Amino acid sequence: MKTITKTSLAALAGASIALAGAATAQTAGIATAQADAAIFSAKAFDAANQQISTTYKAQLDQAAAAQNTLNTQLRTLLDTNKDGQISQAEAAAAEGNGAVANQVRAAQAKAQPAIEAAQGPAIKAQAYALEQVTAKYDPALRAVVAAKKISIVLAPNAIQYAPPATDVTRDIIAEIDRSTPTVSITPPANWQPQQQTVELLQQYRQLVYANAARRQQAGAPAPAAGTPAPAAGATPRATPQGR
Repeated sequence: MKTITKTSLAALAGASIALAGAATAQTAGIATAQADAAIFSAKAFDAANQQISTTYKAQLDQAAAAQNTLNTQLRTLLDTNKDGQISQAEAAAAEGNGAVANQVRAAQAKAQPAIEAAQGPAIKAQAYALEQVTAKYDPALRAVVAAKKISIVLAPNAIQYAPPATDVTRDIIAEIDRSTPTVSITPPANWQPQQQTVELLQQYRQLVYANAARRQQAGAPAPAAGTPAPAAGATPRATPQGR
Protein backbone atom coordinates (compact mmCIF):
# COMPACT_ATOMS: atom_id res chain seq x y z
CA MET A 1 0.00 0.00 0.00
CA LYS A 2 1.82 3.04 -1.25
CA THR A 3 0.85 5.55 1.45
CA ILE A 4 1.73 3.17 4.25
CA THR A 5 4.99 2.24 2.57
CA LYS A 6 5.99 5.90 2.71
CA THR A 7 6.08 5.71 6.51
CA SER A 8 8.62 2.85 6.26
CA LEU A 9 7.13 0.85 9.12
CA ALA A 10 9.24 -2.14 8.16
CA ALA A 11 12.39 -0.05 8.32
CA LEU A 12 11.36 1.39 11.68
CA ALA A 13 11.07 -2.13 13.05
CA GLY A 14 14.86 -2.29 12.89
CA ALA A 15 15.09 1.00 14.76
CA SER A 16 13.24 -0.53 17.71
CA ILE A 17 16.24 -2.79 18.32
CA ALA A 18 18.56 0.18 18.75
CA LEU A 19 16.05 1.88 21.03
CA ALA A 20 15.37 -1.19 23.16
CA GLY A 21 17.53 -0.08 26.06
CA ALA A 22 15.98 3.39 26.27
CA ALA A 23 12.44 2.22 25.66
CA THR A 24 12.28 0.36 28.95
CA ALA A 25 12.75 3.60 30.81
CA GLN A 26 10.88 5.90 28.48
CA THR A 27 8.00 5.46 26.02
CA ALA A 28 7.44 9.15 25.29
CA GLY A 29 7.74 9.81 21.60
CA ILE A 30 7.23 6.16 20.59
CA ALA A 31 3.84 4.91 19.45
CA THR A 32 2.22 1.99 17.63
CA ALA A 33 -0.48 2.03 14.97
CA GLN A 34 -2.36 -0.66 13.08
CA ALA A 35 -2.83 0.66 9.57
CA ASP A 36 -5.37 -1.85 8.31
CA ALA A 37 -7.54 -1.39 11.40
CA ALA A 38 -7.56 2.37 10.89
CA ILE A 39 -8.50 2.10 7.22
CA PHE A 40 -11.16 -0.60 7.61
CA SER A 41 -12.70 1.19 10.60
CA ALA A 42 -13.03 4.60 8.95
CA LYS A 43 -16.61 5.87 8.93
CA ALA A 44 -16.27 6.84 5.27
CA PHE A 45 -15.51 3.24 4.30
CA ASP A 46 -18.38 1.91 6.41
CA ALA A 47 -20.76 4.42 4.81
CA ALA A 48 -19.48 3.50 1.35
CA ASN A 49 -20.14 -0.19 2.02
CA GLN A 50 -23.70 0.56 3.08
CA GLN A 51 -24.25 2.70 -0.02
CA ILE A 52 -22.81 -0.05 -2.24
CA SER A 53 -25.10 -2.65 -0.67
CA THR A 54 -28.08 -0.46 -1.56
CA THR A 55 -26.94 0.75 -4.98
CA TYR A 56 -25.98 -2.69 -6.24
CA LYS A 57 -28.60 -4.69 -4.34
CA ALA A 58 -30.11 -6.28 -7.46
CA GLN A 59 -26.74 -7.48 -8.74
CA LEU A 60 -25.66 -8.69 -5.31
CA ASP A 61 -28.92 -10.56 -4.81
CA GLN A 62 -28.41 -12.17 -8.21
CA ALA A 63 -24.89 -13.21 -7.26
CA ALA A 64 -26.08 -14.55 -3.89
CA ALA A 65 -28.81 -16.63 -5.54
CA ALA A 66 -26.33 -18.07 -8.03
CA GLN A 67 -23.87 -18.81 -5.23
CA ASN A 68 -26.55 -20.55 -3.17
CA THR A 69 -27.51 -22.65 -6.19
CA LEU A 70 -23.87 -23.60 -6.69
CA ASN A 71 -23.45 -24.44 -3.01
CA THR A 72 -26.48 -26.71 -3.12
CA GLN A 73 -25.13 -28.44 -6.21
CA LEU A 74 -21.72 -28.93 -4.60
CA ARG A 75 -23.25 -30.34 -1.40
CA THR A 76 -25.19 -32.84 -3.50
CA LEU A 77 -22.05 -33.89 -5.36
CA LEU A 78 -19.96 -34.21 -2.22
CA ASP A 79 -22.55 -36.02 -0.10
CA THR A 80 -21.76 -39.37 -1.70
CA ASN A 81 -23.39 -41.45 1.05
CA LYS A 82 -26.51 -39.24 0.98
CA ASP A 83 -26.70 -38.76 4.76
CA GLY A 84 -27.20 -35.01 4.51
CA GLN A 85 -23.76 -34.28 5.94
CA ILE A 86 -20.38 -33.56 4.33
CA SER A 87 -17.70 -35.53 6.13
CA GLN A 88 -14.01 -34.61 6.07
CA ALA A 89 -13.37 -37.52 3.73
CA GLU A 90 -16.12 -36.36 1.36
CA ALA A 91 -14.81 -32.79 1.42
CA ALA A 92 -11.28 -34.03 0.75
CA ALA A 93 -12.54 -35.83 -2.34
CA ALA A 94 -13.13 -32.44 -3.96
CA GLU A 95 -9.38 -31.79 -3.88
CA GLY A 96 -8.37 -34.99 -5.62
CA ASN A 97 -8.44 -36.15 -9.21
CA GLY A 98 -11.41 -38.51 -9.06
CA ALA A 99 -14.84 -38.25 -10.65
CA VAL A 100 -16.31 -36.21 -7.78
CA ALA A 101 -13.47 -33.68 -7.90
CA ASN A 102 -13.88 -33.30 -11.65
CA GLN A 103 -17.63 -32.72 -11.26
CA VAL A 104 -17.03 -30.13 -8.53
CA ARG A 105 -14.53 -28.23 -10.66
CA ALA A 106 -16.83 -28.36 -13.66
CA ALA A 107 -19.75 -26.97 -11.63
CA GLN A 108 -17.58 -24.18 -10.25
CA ALA A 109 -16.17 -23.30 -13.66
CA LYS A 110 -19.67 -23.08 -15.10
CA ALA A 111 -21.21 -20.96 -12.32
CA GLN A 112 -18.32 -18.71 -11.28
CA PRO A 113 -18.19 -16.36 -14.32
CA ALA A 114 -21.82 -15.33 -13.82
CA ILE A 115 -21.31 -14.83 -10.08
CA GLU A 116 -18.20 -12.72 -10.62
CA ALA A 117 -19.90 -10.68 -13.36
CA ALA A 118 -22.82 -9.89 -11.04
CA GLN A 119 -20.50 -8.95 -8.16
CA GLY A 120 -18.04 -7.05 -10.34
CA PRO A 121 -19.54 -3.53 -10.25
CA ALA A 122 -20.00 -3.64 -6.46
CA ILE A 123 -16.49 -4.93 -5.85
CA LYS A 124 -14.99 -2.26 -8.12
CA ALA A 125 -16.95 0.43 -6.27
CA GLN A 126 -15.71 -0.98 -2.98
CA ALA A 127 -12.12 -0.97 -4.21
CA TYR A 128 -12.48 2.67 -5.29
CA ALA A 129 -13.83 3.67 -1.88
CA LEU A 130 -11.08 1.74 -0.12
CA GLU A 131 -8.35 3.34 -2.22
CA GLN A 132 -9.62 6.82 -1.34
CA VAL A 133 -9.65 6.02 2.38
CA THR A 134 -6.21 4.44 2.15
CA ALA A 135 -4.84 7.65 0.64
CA LYS A 136 -5.96 9.48 3.81
CA TYR A 137 -4.04 7.22 6.17
CA ASP A 138 -0.63 8.84 5.75
CA PRO A 139 -1.88 12.44 6.24
CA ALA A 140 -3.89 11.31 9.28
CA LEU A 141 -0.86 9.53 10.73
CA ARG A 142 1.28 12.61 10.26
CA ALA A 143 -1.35 14.82 11.89
CA VAL A 144 -1.48 12.56 14.94
CA VAL A 145 2.33 12.40 15.08
CA ALA A 146 2.51 16.20 15.05
CA ALA A 147 -0.26 16.67 17.61
CA LYS A 148 1.18 14.15 20.05
CA LYS A 149 4.83 14.99 19.36
CA ILE A 150 5.62 11.43 18.40
CA SER A 151 9.06 10.61 17.07
CA ILE A 152 8.62 6.99 15.97
CA VAL A 153 5.55 4.95 15.00
CA LEU A 154 5.90 1.17 14.87
CA ALA A 155 3.58 -1.51 13.54
CA PRO A 156 2.32 -3.68 16.43
CA ASN A 157 4.05 -6.76 15.01
CA ALA A 158 7.39 -4.95 15.01
CA ILE A 159 7.69 -5.05 18.81
CA GLN A 160 7.19 -7.67 21.48
CA TYR A 161 5.48 -5.44 24.04
CA ALA A 162 4.11 -1.92 24.32
CA PRO A 163 1.80 -0.36 26.91
CA PRO A 164 -1.76 0.13 25.59
CA ALA A 165 -1.32 3.88 25.91
CA THR A 166 1.23 3.86 23.09
CA ASP A 167 -1.39 2.72 20.54
CA VAL A 168 -2.60 5.69 18.48
CA THR A 169 -4.71 3.71 16.01
CA ARG A 170 -7.96 5.16 17.32
CA ASP A 171 -6.52 8.66 17.09
CA ILE A 172 -5.70 8.02 13.44
CA ILE A 173 -9.23 6.71 12.84
CA ALA A 174 -10.64 9.85 14.42
CA GLU A 175 -8.46 12.04 12.20
CA ILE A 176 -9.52 10.16 9.04
CA ASP A 177 -13.16 10.50 10.10
CA ARG A 178 -12.66 14.23 10.70
CA SER A 179 -10.89 14.94 7.42
CA THR A 180 -12.81 12.50 5.21
CA PRO A 181 -16.39 11.87 6.37
CA THR A 182 -17.41 10.39 3.02
CA VAL A 183 -15.90 9.02 -0.18
CA SER A 184 -17.34 8.38 -3.63
CA ILE A 185 -18.34 4.89 -4.79
CA THR A 186 -18.36 5.88 -8.48
CA PRO A 187 -14.98 5.22 -10.10
CA PRO A 188 -13.92 7.38 -13.07
CA ALA A 189 -14.13 5.82 -16.50
CA ASN A 190 -11.43 3.21 -17.08
CA TRP A 191 -10.28 3.39 -13.44
CA GLN A 192 -8.43 0.34 -12.18
CA PRO A 193 -7.34 -0.24 -8.57
CA GLN A 194 -3.70 -0.30 -7.57
CA GLN A 195 -2.26 -3.72 -6.73
CA GLN A 196 -1.96 -2.61 -3.09
CA THR A 197 -5.68 -1.83 -3.07
CA VAL A 198 -6.53 -5.26 -4.49
CA GLU A 199 -4.49 -6.94 -1.76
CA LEU A 200 -6.00 -4.80 0.99
CA LEU A 201 -9.52 -5.41 -0.30
CA GLN A 202 -8.88 -9.15 -0.30
CA GLN A 203 -7.72 -8.88 3.31
CA TYR A 204 -10.86 -6.94 4.21
CA ARG A 205 -13.19 -9.42 2.51
CA GLN A 206 -11.50 -12.28 4.35
CA LEU A 207 -12.28 -10.46 7.58
CA VAL A 208 -15.89 -10.08 6.45
CA TYR A 209 -16.23 -13.78 5.73
CA ALA A 210 -14.55 -14.75 9.01
CA ASN A 211 -16.89 -12.40 10.86
CA ALA A 212 -19.90 -13.95 9.09
CA ALA A 213 -18.71 -17.44 10.01
CA ARG A 214 -18.41 -16.44 13.67
CA ARG A 215 -21.90 -14.96 13.60
CA GLN A 216 -23.29 -18.18 12.14
CA GLN A 217 -21.56 -20.26 14.79
CA ALA A 218 -23.03 -18.00 17.45
CA GLY A 219 -26.50 -18.38 15.96
CA ALA A 220 -26.72 -14.79 14.71
CA PRO A 221 -27.94 -14.02 11.17
CA ALA A 222 -25.10 -13.70 8.68
CA PRO A 223 -24.88 -11.17 5.83
CA ALA A 224 -26.23 -12.39 2.50
CA ALA A 225 -23.77 -14.21 0.27
CA GLY A 226 -22.17 -11.94 -2.26
CA THR A 227 -22.60 -8.78 -0.19
CA PRO A 228 -19.35 -6.80 -0.43
CA ALA A 229 -19.51 -5.83 3.23
CA PRO A 230 -21.64 -6.55 6.29
CA ALA A 231 -24.71 -4.52 7.03
CA ALA A 232 -24.58 -1.51 9.29
CA GLY A 233 -23.11 -2.39 12.66
CA ALA A 234 -21.53 -5.61 11.41
CA THR A 235 -18.50 -4.19 9.68
CA PRO A 236 -15.45 -6.05 10.99
CA ARG A 237 -13.56 -3.52 13.07
CA ALA A 238 -10.01 -4.82 13.20
CA THR A 239 -9.20 -4.32 16.85
CA PRO A 240 -6.27 -1.97 17.46
CA GLN A 241 -3.39 -3.59 19.30
CA GLY A 242 -3.64 -3.35 23.06
CA ARG A 243 -7.21 -2.06 23.14
